[in-house]
Amino acid sequence: MTPQEISDHKNTWKMANYFQSHTHTDVRTDVVQWCKEHCFQWRYDIKRFTDVYGDTIRFELEEDFNAFNEWYKERLHG
Repeated sequence: MTPQEISDHKNTWKMANYFQSHTHTDVRTDVVQWCKEHCFQWRYDIKRFTDVYGDTIRFELEEDFNAFNEWYKERLHG
């Protein structure tokens, strides 16, 4: 997909329903890396500093959301 197609696709699902997780900024690098390795670029969106020391990640598909949350929980509580 071209960058414009990716942007258009994301805008479409972000206007409808999506699945959202909140993460801590201290693990942002790991979060971004996980998303790049496990999801297509057009199926997730990361918003930085949506809260004090917090980022928000939105996923188009519930399966990506569930896999991420499972990894994130394990990452934090290892």
